[in-house]
Amino acid sequence: MISKDTQDAQGTQDTVEHLDVLIIGAGLSGIGAACRLRQDHPGRSVALLEARSRAGGTWDLFRYPGIRSDSDLYTFGYDFRPWRGGKAIADGPSILHYLKETAAEYGVDTLIRYHRRVVSADWSSADARWNLTVEVMETPEPGPDGTSPEPAGTGEFLRLSAGWIFNAAGYYRYDEGYAPHLPGREQFPGRIVHPQHWPRDLAPAGKRIAVIGSGATAVTLVPALVQQGAEVTMVQRTPTYILPIPAEDPVARRLRGVVGPERTGRIMAEISARRQRAIWAFCQRWPNLARKAIRGIQSRAVPEGFDLDTHLNPPYGPWDQRLCAVPDGDFFSALRSGKATMVTARTAGFTEHGLRLESGKEVAADVVVTATGFTIQILGGMELRLDGVPVTLAEHVAYRGVMLSGIPNMAFAIGYTNASWTLKVGLLTRWFSRLLTSMDRRGYTAAVPVAPEGMETRPLLDFGAGYVQRSLDSLPRQGTRAPWLMTMNFLADRRDLQKGALVDSHLRFSGPEDGRQQAAPTDDDAGPGADRFLTLPSGLRLCYRLDGPVDGEPVVLVSGLGLDLTAWPAAMVAGLTDAGYRVIRLDNRDAGRSGRMETPVPSLLHQAFARPMTGAYRIEDMADDVVGLLDHLQVDRAHVAGMSLGGMIAQSVAARRPDRVLTLTSLISTTGAREVGAAALSTKVRFAARPPRTREAFIRARVGMMRHLSGRANPADPAVEAELAGLAWDRGAYPDGGRARARQLGAINASQDRTRDLAGIRVPTLVIHGDRDPIVHPSGGTATAAAIPGSRLVTIPGMGHYFHAAAVPELVRLITGHLAAAHTAAPARPRPTDPSPATPVRH
Repeated sequence: MISKDTQDAQGTQDTVEHLDVLIIGAGLSGIGAACRLRQDHPGRSVALLEARSRAGGTWDLFRYPGIRSDSDLYTFGYDFRPWRGGKAIADGPSILHYLKETAAEYGVDTLIRYHRRVVSADWSSADARWNLTVEVMETPEPGPDGTSPEPAGTGEFLRLSAGWIFNAAGYYRYDEGYAPHLPGREQFPGRIVHPQHWPRDLAPAGKRIAVIGSGATAVTLVPALVQQGAEVTMVQRTPTYILPIPAEDPVARRLRGVVGPERTGRIMAEISARRQRAIWAFCQRWPNLARKAIRGIQSRAVPEGFDLDTHLNPPYGPWDQRLCAVPDGDFFSALRSGKATMVTARTAGFTEHGLRLESGKEVAADVVVTATGFTIQILGGMELRLDGVPVTLAEHVAYRGVMLSGIPNMAFAIGYTNASWTLKVGLLTRWFSRLLTSMDRRGYTAAVPVAPEGMETRPLLDFGAGYVQRSLDSLPRQGTRAPWLMTMNFLADRRDLQKGALVDSHLRFSGPEDGRQQAAPTDDDAGPGADRFLTLPSGLRLCYRLDGPVDGEPVVLVSGLGLDLTAWPAAMVAGLTDAGYRVIRLDNRDAGRSGRMETPVPSLLHQAFARPMTGAYRIEDMADDVVGLLDHLQVDRAHVAGMSLGGMIAQSVAARRPDRVLTLTSLISTTGAREVGAAALSTKVRFAARPPRTREAFIRARVGMMRHLSGRANPADPAVEAELAGLAWDRGAYPDGGRARARQLGAINASQDRTRDLAGIRVPTLVIHGDRDPIVHPSGGTATAAAIPGSRLVTIPGMGHYFHAAAVPELVRLITGHLAAAHTAAPARPRPTDPSPATPVRH
């Protein structure tokens, strides 16, 4: 699905890269969406375009003192990777580290393309794709104050196309914060700073700093600047609700010692989400009582003589605007220290000594910080067109808070304003993933919400912040009832987006028209070793590769448990292709870049005792996947070879569909009978180990496992296995708690003994096994050969459950000799080219 951009000397593109999903922005939302796609859709080509030179979005942009989240990290973190830190309210650097660590753990960091800004996107109805213009950016050298400026355009443009756009660019401009016009700036000799672009050379110690604003940024800055030695005056036009909370949640502290940090994170995410909702609902239903409760807490935190009625008495109800939570009451500690004061009045302008208020009073300052909010910019500021016609966003309505009416194949990420942003983003990315899966199963290429004629609408965001109110006219709208309502209720959204019906009458779908396939480059351009994709009638998205001469007899290679198609040694593939065979390798379901299943995951008990799991798929289903691939390639009959689990699948193909098989080769496999082929205890212990969570840990574990499986006679080469493990990780072996491999193991347990089926196989069969196999005891190979009439058993001395380089030449000799013996069988009729509309991903 990726055909790389190429440019000639004049900068024009010869080919246009096509992506399945293009994510705009590599911040909190973009990384979360990409991780979800990596988990649910490993076969899809995905890229994140980031205009800046670093990932992290807001958490990389803001560098002002004290930067932190105003939501607890249990709900601000991702649902698939719980926050394991001790502090519930974490600082900016900790959050940025969490984001980058998550991106690396899920392989998303390799998908980010920096210094790329989407200028425009034009939807083509005829081709069912977005055509995008992307500007190449560059980051200028740091200024005199040491601060890196935001990237600027180079005037160089690239073209891309995408099936879907996921816009995760947020809702404000990164290059320009909002600062009100105040006269007299030229009179003020000090520095005027916006928190969005904090200068690195600003030393607060000993300075008088006036902070204009009353929101979360100002409330965060005040105690941080005091701690750095400044005298701070917070100048606010309108008071806000400020409430002290514990930096470390007491419930989490107790849980952590009992269930550990990760499980604590999962439990606290649910507790915190419900607690946030309950507090918000209480404030909305009983605002006077909530105001009184907040006032009582504040009165005990402020210094003696503090004027609560002036400085902490907002003219609106609690949670009509976002409530500012301060960890361990640090804001109030700054007030009590005498180093921070509050002034509630309108600012009239600057003077040569600081700020002038409308009352005529002056606030002395050496530095003025304008913590006055953001400049709103929806969808990253890109120009949107539908078949060449410009889109006016204010004329479109949000659908489920995920898409916009009348705009096909585009999702966007806007989080909650009354709870953690990520709670909503997590739900909408899950819904988006479910939608892609459903469309694949039904062959749809486009989805578009259609709003009812004359529907009543209201502003997109019911949020009283000034920076939002100033921009409402330029934003899309929302309806007054579901599914057009931008709800701010996590529990209700979870029922709808995660557990409710996926589609309704308002979401319309379309597929290829006039018998044409989806408009995308074809596999005719794919070279040897390129990943290709198809969607089977069952809805499963399958990844495969083709090697060798187009007119050669086809040989299907089926991989083992938890392995992808790269597990077949390159020398073995080359040996087959050099012998004139057309090699077809596939990623089984739940492996590599093929689709992940939604069937139940067998428990450790089911796995340990080989108990069938209700609802599990079977080896027969995986055999049907192989036959479906042959149908797709229009191959009547093929040689079928499989290793380990792949051998079981190959056996099932030969037993159930003998009309599609020329020969069968079963390598290091077994019949499924319990009394034969049992794994050694040392192997079972290794399989029971906790699955690795990072690429590095995966490589270490994979190398260790391969060293164990290869045995002492011909041990695996750690350097070679490390390289192969890294490739497997990059192709989709991301951390999933071992669920995909467990489902494949569940297929083995569900199918159980195939001995009776094997007795009906009549195609020429070769069974190969090693006498030092620690995972499938050699008795498994012996039983397989005994069950299949006329089969031949070859036992290779010293070989374990591993194809060592020293053994590959003998394996190639045995297999090619076996295949050659079947030349008298009915000829296969492979197509000269692959009819798949999919396009390759090159490595």
